[in-house]
Amino acid sequence: MRQLYLRDHTTDLHGTTVIRDHQGRSCYLLVGKWGMHYDVLSLYAINGTLLAEVKQQSLGMLPKFALYLNRQRVGTVGKSLGFVRQVIYVRGLNWFIVGSPLAGRYRVFQGSRQVFSLQPVELTGNYYHELKVDQQADEPLAILVASVLDHWARRGQRDKGRLRLRRPRLADNLGMDIKCNTIKNEQHR
Repeated sequence: MRQLYLRDHTTDLHGTTVIRDHQGRSCYLLVGKWGMHYDVLSLYAINGTLLAEVKQQSLGMLPKFALYLNRQRVGTVGKSLGFVRQVIYVRGLNWFIVGSPLAGRYRVFQGSRQVFSLQPVELTGNYYHELKVDQQADEPLAILVASVLDHWARRGQRDKGRLRLRRPRLADNLGMDIKCNTIKNEQHR
């Protein structure tokens, strides 16, 4: 079982993210962005070879994403309505995702075999997502599924993290910007 680390971003993913192993060696590059219909995240080997992609197929409360491995569509994943505990099925791969979006902890199974697990960790003062992947062949899709799960978790936190005044002009006149920091403080514990 290999451990991989994705840097936790507090804003939507834009640009490039380096995925490292437990020894700090660069293993993969994750490139792309979220937010629009047909946006793509691409995963490259460190030598520049395209390994896998996830493409956003729909928007809304229950968005869907298509997973590609070696340029072939291998599955789709869609958001479920669970808030405290989620069970998500990845069609085509026959993966079941069980976990908590609030805690950021997930386990992914194919039948009785655990494909990978995902949990937040703090290393050298920064927050990362630790993936423990059972088989190296599953790493590209595991990284992309973990990125989708992280994207869903951040969308909910971003909306809950602000209080809005009913009369925004009043806030401008007083020079005030009200923010709720309780969520940020809980994340850093």
